[in-house]
Amino acid sequence: MRLSPREVRLGLISLVAILVGLTFWVGEPRYEEWKQSQEEVEQLKLRRDRAQGLLAQGPDLNARLEQLREILPRYPEGADVTSQILRNLQQTADRNGLLLTRIREPEPERQAQDLYELAINAQWEGELNALVRFLYALHAQGAIVDVRQLTVDRVQNDPARLRGNITVDYAYSRTAGDT
Repeated sequence: MRLSPREVRLGLISLVAILVGLTFWVGEPRYEEWKQSQEEVEQLKLRRDRAQGLLAQGPDLNARLEQLREILPRYPEGADVTSQILRNLQQTADRNGLLLTRIREPEPERQAQDLYELAINAQWEGELNALVRFLYALHAQGAIVDVRQLTVDRVQNDPARLRGNITVDYAYSRTAGDT
């Protein structure tokens, strides 16, 4: 039996269509995997570039870290610093006209290598100017103090007064002997 040229062409077109369909059916999941791996490669390149940038800044960052460590207050190993930090917070608030109405139990001391951090939670009340001066005084202490959380609300009967909660982190270091 002899096939006509038309039947041969239709057979070739059908074969090509089947091959294209099979290639698409088998190749699509592989293509998606390839696209995903390309995205991962790009993300890894970005992370590598960032890491190289940080490594290039390493000496400057280390020098800056050493400067910050020098200004941190030092307390003897094992000494309870909570009372001194609470006194510092209360004095800062008093100097700036902010009333600390309730200081809650401080969070446990956290340690990161040779640096320590203690968080103090307090409720406060005062006018906007007093709050701004208080926050500025905390900021002026530099790396020693960081305001982690601050909430502000109006006092119902006195719209000129504000109240809220504040969480302040204090950083310090420890020494083996007394200072």
